Parts: sequence; structure tokens; C-alpha cells
Amino acid sequence: MMNSSKIASWVLRWVAPVALFFVVAAVYFAPQFEGRVLAQHDVQQYQGMTSDILDSRERYGEDPQWTGRMFGGMPSYLINTYYPSEWIKHSVGQVVKVIDQPASFVFFAMVAFWVMLLLMKVRRWPAVVGALGYGLSTYFFLIISAGHITKMWALVYAPLMVGAVWYAFKRNRWAGAALTALFTALQVGAGHPQITYYFVLVMGAMWIALLVEAVREGTLRKFALTTAAVALAGVLGVGANFSPLWYTMQHQPETIRGGSELAVAEDGAEGLDLQYATAWSYGRTESLNLLVPNLMGGASNETFAADGAVAEALRPYGLQQVAQQLPRYWGDQPYTAGPTYLGAAAVLLAVLACFVLRGRAKWWIVAISAVALLLSWGKNLMWLTELCFNYLPAYDKFRTVSMIQVIVQWSVPLLAALALSRLSDEECDRAKAERGLYWATGIVGGACLVIALFAGSIFDFGASEAEAMMTEQYRQMLEYQQGGSQYIAQGLHEELGLRTAEAMATERAEVAAADAWRSLAFVLVVAAMLWLYLRGKVKYVVSMATVAAAVLIDLVAVNLRYLPQEAFVSARRTEVQPNEVDKYIMADEELGFRVLNLTVSPFNDATTSYFHRSVGGYHGAKLSRYQDIIDNYLSGVNYGIDSTAQKVLDMLNTKYLIVPSEEGYVSLAPNPTQCGAAWFVDRIYLTDSPRDEIDALAEIDPHSEAVVDSRWAEEVAEIDLSDDFTAEIALTEYRPNYLRYDYEASGTGVAVFSEIYYNKGWKAYLDGEEVPYYRANYILRAMTLPAGKHTVEWRFRAPAFGRVEAVTLCSSIAILAGVVAVIVAAVLRRRNKKENSDSDER
Repeated sequence: MMNSSKIASWVLRWVAPVALFFVVAAVYFAPQFEGRVLAQHDVQQYQGMTSDILDSRERYGEDPQWTGRMFGGMPSYLINTYYPSEWIKHSVGQVVKVIDQPASFVFFAMVAFWVMLLLMKVRRWPAVVGALGYGLSTYFFLIISAGHITKMWALVYAPLMVGAVWYAFKRNRWAGAALTALFTALQVGAGHPQITYYFVLVMGAMWIALLVEAVREGTLRKFALTTAAVALAGVLGVGANFSPLWYTMQHQPETIRGGSELAVAEDGAEGLDLQYATAWSYGRTESLNLLVPNLMGGASNETFAADGAVAEALRPYGLQQVAQQLPRYWGDQPYTAGPTYLGAAAVLLAVLACFVLRGRAKWWIVAISAVALLLSWGKNLMWLTELCFNYLPAYDKFRTVSMIQVIVQWSVPLLAALALSRLSDEECDRAKAERGLYWATGIVGGACLVIALFAGSIFDFGASEAEAMMTEQYRQMLEYQQGGSQYIAQGLHEELGLRTAEAMATERAEVAAADAWRSLAFVLVVAAMLWLYLRGKVKYVVSMATVAAAVLIDLVAVNLRYLPQEAFVSARRTEVQPNEVDKYIMADEELGFRVLNLTVSPFNDATTSYFHRSVGGYHGAKLSRYQDIIDNYLSGVNYGIDSTAQKVLDMLNTKYLIVPSEEGYVSLAPNPTQCGAAWFVDRIYLTDSPRDEIDALAEIDPHSEAVVDSRWAEEVAEIDLSDDFTAEIALTEYRPNYLRYDYEASGTGVAVFSEIYYNKGWKAYLDGEEVPYYRANYILRAMTLPAGKHTVEWRFRAPAFGRVEAVTLCSSIAILAGVVAVIVAAVLRRRNKKENSDSDER
């Protein structure tokens, strides 16, 4: 048995850090433990997306793998699909549920980063500082507030994956490989491929550095064996998620991530459009808010103070209230929830690492961080962005290029922990470390000081853009006022525009300078403590505790600006309840109709999908053909529905429009011209290209005519187009993944179904026998049906589901077996070591 001193040592080493992480998370998210919740936009949207899927599982006892409530219908692969064979996710992955969200996000982010650092042989208390720096970085709190759940979990698991790979190469090949397989399975299973991709780049940079080291040291054989073991582990980790990955890969070419067929046909472009992918690009100057949080003004929704420079400049004109309507943010992004602040203390320590770490171990981290920072600039460094977009495999599949800054978010606390660990090493040259501290303080503290003193001279704080914008707004305001034209002639709008812009720049500079002084204070506190430690004036524990406290206070204070405890509300306030219009529509027993909600942005909102089959929705990977329909016909429906948009809404069986009334309420507008769930057409037009196909929709009458690609010419060659042709068809049973229609026709005809064409899973049956079908009207399904009275059924099932699941299951079993084997081997080694030690004592 362990004596009390050993128990105390064990608790201090392992339990105390975890307890600290829990206390930090629990105190910050205290309202969560009082039963309150965050009103997270993306969580609410996700609940709308999954409503149809979850309802179907509960009602019919099977996973539908398809939802009919968003964008006319789409596979659920990138929304919510249940894969029974994901044993890792369903077992080890459930550990994170011991604490509810959102506290669990931050707690496990800190724990995971701490474990990574321990795997990388960082001393335990520097590892605690690094874990605090990572788990409390402001970006986490921004995405928690927005409800980016999968991204958050992907970032929680990513450090574990990197740490396991490092452990395999540097300490224990097979234990590291087993951990790599396990953590890769968890990370990939989080379901955010973009984050996974970025950390694959990190591990690629690590592998290159280790290869160079192996060449220099002549250990290529050992390196090759470890590479093989890690590669196998990675394959198993991916294999444990083979089902979702396989169907995502099969589905991606059909989505906007695979590019529009119109673009491919016209200019050969594939993947995301470059302009779309770089819409959220970090500004070059904006990168300084990693060090000074309010350099760019903060979040897009932050406005100027009621008693600030802008309000004072406008007070003589009686317009001081305008100050609280103007954005303080002046960066390059169209919208931001806040800065990706990393903490001045952490940045200082990261820079210090460049001076105190030995050898080349640091440079691969610095290199991948620098590349990530440059790539986050997107359209602001287009030559590099285009280079990667065109030549780096899979880089063109992801939007929001600024997200790659998560690599910097990972590397800065890593370098910080490595620096502290080095300073606490007995072999550390303290004189050299002290010189490094001077340099790091000079660089980081000097940058803060320059911004604090000269920000107004270095940056224009958006003054030129603000002047043009405000001058135009004042001109428009004066135009609607009596006698305003006289003021315009006198140039009052230009005077107001100039004064407002100058005041906006002044107030922005003041805010930036205040935060620069703040960052400088934390830099000096940490630098002073480390200087005292290096001089032997304070003990190691005191110095680490002070640095940890500085990192904690620094980051928490900024995080509270963007995710305050006041953001928590009662759970009832976040529930989406049907209003009277929703209830009226839900009472309609007709099957298969859709709803267009014009009280929201219909193609950027999934709340309608809580209750209805929506024409719109909210998803970053909707079907590309449906997006083409939106872009060409439906993008302006909030401002009016023209004849071509009406045709598209009719063929989508849109029965109801939810519209805002003049009194500000919600009202209902029935659409009497809907085509129905299915209908027979009198005429078919064949087209030779996607462009011809989509353009023809503006010319046809969808009630009686259809457009079909010429590849299916033989399918429509024998139809009865005589004047005495009669037919009726009705939808008699509906589930997301199953539809039944009964029809009667006097001859062979073409039926168009108001369901989205997707041939990777949907199968059609005529009286129980599988039959072919084809696409009509660019996005819908059609079938050539024989005369008589018959039944048509549609069934959706992910192709080869059983075989794909078998791969996932085998990989999961192999990983669990490997982890168990490593644990058993470790226990046996420990027992043998103890027995040998006991025999030596005897």
C-alpha cells in the first residue's frame, strides 16, 4: 500500500490539476448548474434541422437517413445519422457527458491539452498553464456562444491526437500508436472535417521535422517503423468513423462543397467558389488582436459609448443617439462575434520559447503557426490563398479560411508551456534564459506600448470608409427631411460625415490603446515574475502559480465581454414553440406540401423546419442543384415573388407562405397554384446542358410541362401525349424515407414528383418491383409510368450500409483491443518491476 506521502504526491500530480480545471469551468459557467442555458443560435438551428429525423426515429423505430423538412429534402449524413457500429463514439466518447455543456467544453479542452503536454514530456505545472491558455482562449467562448458544437468537440480532441503521435515517435511506439488510433477516432468522430484537416497539416509539419531529425541522427529505420505504426493507427482511427466519412464523401460532390454543375459546365471550376470560401478572411492588421483584444473594436454588434467621442461630436447637431447605432468594429470580416484573443501573457511566453528552447524542436511549431496565420488572411493575401486553393489537396473544400487560426490557438499555449518547462529544467542556462526574457518582453511588450502610445498615428481605424459611409447616410437622411435639400446644398451631410468619421476613429483608437495598456500590464507582470524566478528571488511554485493566475485572469476578463453569465436564460425561453399560424398549418392533414417562411431569411434559417416541410433551411452543405435554384429563382423572395419564382414554388408544392403583416404580426398566405405532391405532365422538353435545363424553368408551365436532360430521352420516348390522356396520382403515405403514391392512368405517362432527386439511396418501386426513374425540372424526380391502376413507392437507404458498417465495426474492435493490450502490457510491466524490486530487497 502507498504511504500518505505517496498518496499526497499522487493527488498533487494528477487530481489537483483536474480539480482546478473543473473549478475554473464550473465557476465561469455557474448559471448552468442553476438550470439556466445559453440561447445558442446554431444549437437552435440544429434542433430545427434534426426535428424531422428525431421524430421519425421515435415514431417508426428506425433511422431515416433523410430529412424532408429542409431545402425540399436532403440526406441526413451531415446533420444527424445514427451509425450503430461506431463503438468508440458510443463508449469512450460518452465520457465527456459526465458534465453537461457548455462547462464540459472548457473543462475537457483543458484536460485534453494538459494530457497532450504530459505526453510530450512537459513538466506538470507548466502543462497546467498551457492547458489554461488553451481552454480559456477567447475563440472557444465565441463558438460556444454561437453554438458551434461539433467544432468545439473537434478542438477538444485535436490536442490528444497530436500528443499521441508525438508520444509514439519520442517515447513508446506501440502505446503511442494505440492512443493515436483512439484519439483519432474520437477527433474524427466529432464531425468537423475542417478542424481535422487543419490538425492533419499540423501533424504533417511535425512528421517532416521528425524526418529531418531522423536523417541527421541516422535513425531512419526506427522512424520508418514508427511512421508505419502511426499510419496504421490513423487508418484505424478513420476506419472507426468509416460510415459517416464514406457517406460524407459520397454525398459531397452533390453539395455546394463539390461546386455547382453550372460552374463546372461553364468554366470547369470544382469545389467551393474562391470568393465564397474567402468571405471570412482575417485582416492583416486584425491579427494583432491575438495580443490586443479590442484593437479592431471588438465584435460587430458592439457600438460606441453614449458618452464617448462620437456622441460628443454629434451632440451639437442633436444626433448623439446615433453613436449607439454605429459599429465599433472596423476589421475586414463581414461579421465577427469577437476577437480571437490568445492572452498577452501566453503570447509573451510563446515568443520566449523561441529564445529558450533548445535545438530545432520549436521551429516546426513556429513554421506551421506562421503559415496558418498567413492563410487566415484569405483574400488579403490572395496569392498564397489561391496557391493552396488550387494545389493543396482538399483545401478548396472548406469555407471560412480564417478558421485555420485554430492552429495558432493551439501552438501559442503549447510554446508557452514548453518555455516554462524549459525554464524549470535544471539544465537550463539561466543567464541565456534571462536574455531571452528581455528579448521576448521587448518584442511583445514593445508592440503593446507602441499601440498604446501611437495607435492613432499608425492605423486609420476605418476613418476613410466611415467618412464615405456616413456622408451617404446623412445625405439620405436629409433628403427625407423638410428643407433637407438646402442643407445638402450647403454640404451639411459632408460636414457630418467627416466629423462622425473622425470621432469614430478617435474612439476606436482610445479603446485600442486602453486594451494595449492592459495587455502590457500582463506582459510586465509575467516577465517580472519570471525574472525574479530566474534570479532565484522566488520559488518555482510561486512563479508558476503567479503565471497561471495571470493567464487565467487575463483570458477570463476578456471572455466575459463576449460570453457573460447574463447570457444564460431560463430553458423555457430557448424553446421554439409553434405560433397560431404554425398550429393552423400543422392541422392540415394533406401530405407532402411545403411551407415558405418569409418572416425570416428563409435560406439561412432552420426554425421553420421544427414544424414544417420547409422550402428553405440552414446548412453549410446543401445540395448544389438546390442552391442553383435559390440563386437563379428564389434569392429575392423576401422582396417579392415574380412569375418565375412562383413557378418554382408551385413545383415544390408550396401550399403556404408565412409572411409578415403590416402590423408587425405573422400572417398566412395560401398558395392556390401549388402543383401537388405529384402530377402527370402533357409535354416534355429535352435539354443538353445544366444551364439550358435550369433556364427552361422560366419558360415552362410546371403544371403541365417538364424539363428533362437529354440523357434520359429514351425514358420519355413512349409516353402518351394524346389529348384524351387522363391520369390521377395521390400521395397516400409519407415518412421521410418512404413515400407511397396510388395512381390511375389511361396510357403511359410521365409523373413528376415534388421530391428532390437524389439517386444515391432513393429507389423507386412499381407494384413492389424496382423500376428506373430520372430527374425533371432540374431538381425533382420523374418516372415513366404504365397505364392502369398501380402503386408507386419510394424508399431511401444509404447504399451498401451493411458493408460500410462492417468496416467501421472491425476498426472499432481493433482499436479497443489495441488499447486494452497496451494497458495490460503496462500493468504486467509494472507488476514485474515491483516483483523484481521486492526480490532485490530480500
